[in-house]
Amino acid sequence: MAYTAFVYVIGHARPALATSYAYVNPVVAVGLGALFAGETVSMPIVAGMAVILAGVGLVMLGGRRGA
Repeated sequence: MAYTAFVYVIGHARPALATSYAYVNPVVAVGLGALFAGETVSMPIVAGMAVILAGVGLVMLGGRRGA
């Protein structure tokens, strides 16, 4: 379902919005895991999510500088 939504957004929105999925995916994954799989959201998970989001931000920032 996520891939279908991504393909739809690529075809119907500007590229900046289409690539924003990388910021949202970790948050959605943790939320769905907690909601449907009974996973607990602990401090290491939140810290890992922050590291992932920071990494994505750095990649996006680096891409802008190189362009």
